[in-house]
Amino acid sequence: MAEAEKRPDKEASHKFAFLWRGEPWFGGVLLALLLCAVLVATAFWPELDIALARPFYEGAGKGFALRSQATLVLLRELGYYLPIAVLAFTGLAFLLSRRKLRSGGALTGRRFVFLALSFALGPGLLVNGVLKEISHRPRPVQIVEFGGPSPFRPWYVTNGACEHNCSFASGEVAGAAWLVAPASLLPAPWRALALALASAVTIAVAMLRMAFGGHFASDAAAAVLVTLATILVVGHVMSRKHERVGGL
Repeated sequence: MAEAEKRPDKEASHKFAFLWRGEPWFGGVLLALLLCAVLVATAFWPELDIALARPFYEGAGKGFALRSQATLVLLRELGYYLPIAVLAFTGLAFLLSRRKLRSGGALTGRRFVFLALSFALGPGLLVNGVLKEISHRPRPVQIVEFGGPSPFRPWYVTNGACEHNCSFASGEVAGAAWLVAPASLLPAPWRALALALASAVTIAVAMLRMAFGGHFASDAAAAVLVTLATILVVGHVMSRKHERVGGL
């Protein structure tokens, strides 16, 4: 009986180990290199951020006109609330499983802590709590090149005109990228599909934020990079702790 109770935690450890071992993270390494390349390119050639945002700008009379399209606004709202809904659903599922005393349930306490911590630290603290508050980077819709009052600033310069909730990095893109965390905990037959869907949602959210003049490409790249790194570190630390103490 004791062995049966320990087995789910052991399986959870293997789930976390998936985050840095095995074939899925070969693609993750390539993605990280691509995101770093975007940040390096926009650091050496800051005007690249403006060039990538310009196709969405329709002139002084219209600005970023897509931000007024009702369907796209609805899609943005869905993208914003989806990660919150997923986290809330997993929390509810965990509480219900505890009430029914299903010790062998798929959503163990360790897995829920992994999800909650990675969300709180990545999109929550690092992106929204730190980067967006210290970067002082104006959003595309706010810069002179697109009809706004503020001078453009590269992502690494922190003397911009924005005072709060600034452009670098994107909180909504970070939240969407976090969906990789719950997707990574699904059984193998569903994991690849879930990761593909999480990636598609992240790309869609990033494109919408750029289309609305809310973020530059480098803002989105940094958000994804920080979030994925947070997921990886939290999963690794929890797995190592489990190996040392023999489970919670």
